[in-house]
Amino acid sequence: MSLGFQASPAGLLEYLQTSVVQLLTDPTQLSPGQGVLVGASALLVGAVLWSCCGGQRRNKVKLRAEFTPGKVYLHAPPPVKAIPCLTPFGMKLETYLRMADIPFEHMYGRSMGPKGKIPWIEYNGEAMGDSGLILEFLNREKGVDLNQSLSAADKAVSRAFTKMVEENTYWGLVEDRWIENFDKLQDLFELPWFVMFLIRSAKGKIKKTLWAHGIGRHTKDDLRGIIEKDLRAISNFLGTKPYLMGEEPTEVDAAVFGQLSEIVWATSGSYLHRIVTVDCPNLLAYCNRIKDRYWSDWDQLTNKTKKDQ
Repeated sequence: MSLGFQASPAGLLEYLQTSVVQLLTDPTQLSPGQGVLVGASALLVGAVLWSCCGGQRRNKVKLRAEFTPGKVYLHAPPPVKAIPCLTPFGMKLETYLRMADIPFEHMYGRSMGPKGKIPWIEYNGEAMGDSGLILEFLNREKGVDLNQSLSAADKAVSRAFTKMVEENTYWGLVEDRWIENFDKLQDLFELPWFVMFLIRSAKGKIKKTLWAHGIGRHTKDDLRGIIEKDLRAISNFLGTKPYLMGEEPTEVDAAVFGQLSEIVWATSGSYLHRIVTVDCPNLLAYCNRIKDRYWSDWDQLTNKTKKDQ
C-alpha cells in the first residue's frame, strides 16, 4: 500500500497536514494511506502526552483496611542477610523512627508508594512518600525535633551533608551496585535466578538515569574520585566526634547512616567498602555506633540469630 508522499521529512509533514485537514473536513475521502498516517500520529502524540502528563500522576496504592490511629506503617523491602533494608532511604527512615521513638510497624514488600518510590508510609489512612518529606511531617505531627540542640549554622551544615549524600554520594552506590556488580545482585537480593533474569532490563534503565543525572557521563576513575571526596569529607568533618554534629545524634545522622550502612554491610569488595572500612575507619566506627545503639534487633532481622518464637 502506497502512502502517497515523498520519502523526506518535508514530504511527510506536508502529507500529514493534508491528511489532518481531510480528516476534519471530509473524513470519508481519506485514503487508506492517510488513515494509517493519521492513526499512527495520534498514537505517538498520545504516548508523548501520557509520558509528560499522565506519567507524573501520583501512583495509586493499596492501603490497609484497618489501622491504628497515630501509628506509622513502614513500607520497605524485606530484610536480607546483609542488611535489614536494601535501600539507603529505607535505612534512613527506619533509623529516624528508632531515634525519635515513634511507634511503627513493618509492611515488608516491594510495592511502590504514591510517588512511585520506596520506602513510603501509611499514617491514619493516608499514603506518604519521600523520606525527607516524611521526616518533616512526622516532626510536626509527633512534636519531634532531633535538631533542637543545633544552631542555625549547624542546621545549615546538616542539610548540606544530607543533600550531598542523597543527591550525589547515593548515585555512586547505585552505579557500583547495579552496573559494576550487577552479577552479585542475585546473592545480595536473595532472589531466584529467573527473577534476576526478568529485572536485567533495569540495568539499562539505571544507566540512562545515571547519564541523565550527569554522574554517569564521567569515566569510572572520575566518578570514583568524586564519591571518594564525598566520603572523605564526611570522615574529616566527623573526626573523633561520636556523631556528625556532636555528642548526640541528630537527623543528619539518620541520613548519612542510611547511605553508609549500605556501603559497610552490602558492598563487600568494592572501592566504596575499602574507603569506609579501611581508609576512613572512623566512618566504620560511626556506623557500628549507630547500629549498636538503635538496631538491637539487627541480627534477628537479618536471620543471624533465631527470632523469638
